[in-house]
Amino acid sequence: MKRMIRWLPLWLLLSTAASAETLTLPPGVLMQLNKAQAAMADENYPQAEKVLKALAGQDLSTPAKAYVLQFQGNLALVRQQEKTALKHFSAAYALKALPAADQRRLLHTVAQLQMAQEQWRKGVSSMSSWMQQVRAQGGKTEQIRANDYLMLAQGYSQLEHWAQVVAPIKTAIRMKGRAPEDWYRLQLAAHFELKQWKGATAVLELLVNRYPQQERYWEQLASVYQIRDRHADALATLRAAWLAGKFSKERQYIWLSQMLLQQGLPQRAAELLQEAMSKRQIQRSLKHERLLAQTQLQAKLYDEGRSTLERIAQRNPDYKVWRQLAYLDMQLKHWDAMKRSIDQAVALKPDAADLYLLSGIADINRAHYDQARSSFVKAREHDATRAQAQNWLNYLDQVAGRNS
Repeated sequence: MKRMIRWLPLWLLLSTAASAETLTLPPGVLMQLNKAQAAMADENYPQAEKVLKALAGQDLSTPAKAYVLQFQGNLALVRQQEKTALKHFSAAYALKALPAADQRRLLHTVAQLQMAQEQWRKGVSSMSSWMQQVRAQGGKTEQIRANDYLMLAQGYSQLEHWAQVVAPIKTAIRMKGRAPEDWYRLQLAAHFELKQWKGATAVLELLVNRYPQQERYWEQLASVYQIRDRHADALATLRAAWLAGKFSKERQYIWLSQMLLQQGLPQRAAELLQEAMSKRQIQRSLKHERLLAQTQLQAKLYDEGRSTLERIAQRNPDYKVWRQLAYLDMQLKHWDAMKRSIDQAVALKPDAADLYLLSGIADINRAHYDQARSSFVKAREHDATRAQAQNWLNYLDQVAGRNS
């Protein structure tokens, strides 16, 4: 905004001088305006102010008053007194005494200064009015430029009128061709606020291609794909960012591993987690270890999953983890390990009926029949395991009969 405003003084000086000649102001007024203009050109601002102040104190026609106010506004602007400049330009415009084209140029200047002063509601109103006037009455030399649409969009965004941001910012970008990054980000913000995910997708796809070094655009694009249930695209986007070395945060690795798991690729997820942990890109927290165990077990990497579960259980003794290990050991037919897992679980929850049942199964497979019988007898005392325990006891009786 500041850079655009700095270009105004020279334009206003030339425009005002030409208009003054066109209106044929009184010779004395025109002479004083020329003196003020010459003083400003020489950067003799105190002299220019003195001349204009004297003129303003005279009994002038309404057009002459408008030109004096315009000159005073321009003097304030070159002296970086934007608030004072806005006051003079607004007063000049309010007189409605200048030719239509000059009135429109004044309104454009007022709109820019209102935006610069963060008078967003007034600035939006002035800019919109100026655009309407240019479309309806503007000459060949009057054009609405990309920066005008940008300012209008910025004003609406400051007012949080997001539905009115999209059209002007899209027009500004189209007119500009290759627009600055911030312009796209303004459009993206509007789409996000309005939950216009299709529009957000289009902007983010462009930003990812044009600014691939910006990791946030990769993340945002993956998030929008997920919102739109385009999960395969979300996974492909995030995986591409990882392969391109765009990850810098722990949560990004976790997110990708979870997406791999959800898309039926648990082994890839396990490999990613193991690699990230080994490179210290992810902390070996209990939460992350649990996720690793989940990926390993779903990938049927049972031995690796068992090692991970045992690390978890050793770090944070937990009945459920030891119980899970016992069932896993039974699946792997690791009977001695199963027995140790059961003992650890029983120590944490002595009255767990299913553990008595598991303990008996482990002892049968270790040919420790007396211990197995003792466990099944205990399991038979509980309703949930009574029937199964009795079946195993009957089996033990058959084994004993065959061996007698």
